[in-house]
Amino acid sequence: NSFCTLLASRPGTMDAPTCLALASNALLEGNHGAACEFYEVALKLAPNNVDVLEAYGEVLLHHARDPDRALQLLRHAAEVCPDEGHVKFGNLAQLTHGKESLGYYAKALTILRKDLARSKVREDKEAIRRSIAETKAAVAELYLTDLCDEPDAEEQCEKYVREALSSCSTCVDAYQALGSLRLTQECWPDAKAALVRAVELCTELEEALQPPYEARVELGKLLMQVSPRRAFEWLRAVLTLDPQNAYVWFLMGETARMRGKFHDACRLLKHARFSTGDPEALAEIDNAVRVLVEEMGGAEAVAQVPHMDQPNPLDFLDDDDDDVTDDDADSCATDSDDDAA
Repeated sequence: NSFCTLLASRPGTMDAPTCLALASNALLEGNHGAACEFYEVALKLAPNNVDVLEAYGEVLLHHARDPDRALQLLRHAAEVCPDEGHVKFGNLAQLTHGKESLGYYAKALTILRKDLARSKVREDKEAIRRSIAETKAAVAELYLTDLCDEPDAEEQCEKYVREALSSCSTCVDAYQALGSLRLTQECWPDAKAALVRAVELCTELEEALQPPYEARVELGKLLMQVSPRRAFEWLRAVLTLDPQNAYVWFLMGETARMRGKFHDACRLLKHARFSTGDPEALAEIDNAVRVLVEEMGGAEAVAQVPHMDQPNPLDFLDDDDDDVTDDDADSCATDSDDDAA
């Protein structure tokens, strides 16, 4: 663009460190577009600067939603600096699949172990141990997804979850991975305990230690299978971070249906439907609506739901006094919640 062209044509006015600082300031202000402009200038000035490559790659991955360009820059960063900087290898693992992803996680862990051995400051050691735990939790998740067909997938998943919690007992990702594993094993009480602990940690830890937004949504989705009421409470908190997220509205509607809160479900699913234009999302919502209408006994029952035209369904939520699906009833084996799952 013209901004990048102007700065790049006047090399004496800007250098890579200055561009990095300006990009960081733009990110702090939430201006991702401006940050990318400064990174582009920095990249033209110093195409092999690993700080530029890593920082820009991470922004492209997590904010600009350009995974192909992020992969290109981060692979180049790994070539320029293969033995330091675990973050780029963790990001590369997220951008790749299967054994390639596993290899990048292994490289990240190797670097983290070296960093831990060199570290002398207690706070630094704690931060590194947390990073090790988060990386091992990511490996565990890999064995639940891409590598689930490996003959030792379950054993490896157990191993990495256990090691993650050993490295850091307050790692949200580790408890979430443990809960996901227990769900696949149909160990409902253990799954619930792990996922509830993940939610508790999210409320206790400072914001810098919180999992990313997408992981918080996934946590709510997992928790729905063993504790719909807690899942609803959690998703409602997640919604405050992005009130326009149609998928969270949809999950809340589904959770309300699972709890027998049909009026809430109607209003929430309607709100979700009017919050998105994505064809796949609309198809998923419409399928949920069909299930809800059937469970309610037909369209006539839906027509009797009050406050359907109100803009905010959260203003008309039913009381929880008659909510029998959670939590006392599911404290033994989550019978009613298991049926819902």
